[in-house]
Amino acid sequence: MAEVAICIATCKRPEGLKRTLESLAGLHTAHGIRVIVADNDGERQQGLATVEAMAAKGYRWPIIAMVVKERGIPQVRNALVAQALTLADLDAVVMLDDDEAAAPGWLDALVACQADTGADVVGGAVLREMDGDVAGWAARHPLLQPKSRGGSGPVALVDSTANVLIRAAALRAMGDRPFDERMALTGGSDKQLFTRMQRAGFRFGWSEEAVVTELIPASRVSAQWLLMRGYRVGMTDMRIAIYHSSRMRALVLEAPRIAAGLLIGTAGAALSFDRGTRVQRLGKLYRAAGKIAAVAGVRYEEYREVHGA
Repeated sequence: MAEVAICIATCKRPEGLKRTLESLAGLHTAHGIRVIVADNDGERQQGLATVEAMAAKGYRWPIIAMVVKERGIPQVRNALVAQALTLADLDAVVMLDDDEAAAPGWLDALVACQADTGADVVGGAVLREMDGDVAGWAARHPLLQPKSRGGSGPVALVDSTANVLIRAAALRAMGDRPFDERMALTGGSDKQLFTRMQRAGFRFGWSEEAVVTELIPASRVSAQWLLMRGYRVGMTDMRIAIYHSSRMRALVLEAPRIAAGLLIGTAGAALSFDRGTRVQRLGKLYRAAGKIAAVAGVRYEEYREVHGA
């Protein structure tokens, strides 16, 4: 039996957090679980209030909550990790987001995959649930499709904490504050950490059976949001590449992909009469632009705005 800390970062999503915690209360597992929630809203602290209300009614698992007043996703993740690693006999830290609900067998699938593969980090599948009707052109967009790899087993890299298990020993090896706090509201600090771990020789696995479902709010089902997400991903990917080499080397290595993105995103989009295809091709232009912006030192803080409730 494994001892795990399930860590949830939350900010201004009390309904989403409640849905997440209710799903964890329904897990089918014999593993030892402790739940840790960190609220990144230092003013209203709705996440803290949600945890306290559920704990008062007799929540299934031991649960604690804290407030992290400094805004920033890696700041919250670092606080969660620090708290989790104080727990005795901890085998793994597990993370999911406050807009996700876990399937009953989710945790057991993550732990089983880790045991089978010997991986230090195990990611899991993310299904999408739309909060309202979605136009056909948007429903086809890759960013709104399930996150799946088609099968379980060893993989080269996991790039997100939206559904992940990390061995406690591996986290300890990455230092006191493993998530890069310079990426406070830009996103990408999870991929940054896992890229560092990959370069340090840690191993990765994937469980197709460890399923969570992300609730997509209507505010994210728009051409503007989808394009700007591509811009942000291009920017943070390039920042990570620069961190691990140099600005010039990263630019040289990415130049062919940037050129392809500029070409497809301009000529390809102009030649498309289907809105969905046009938005996807424009997304390649936005991603290329994000990479160029990163080289220029521009920072786009996507996560300054919170979507969902």
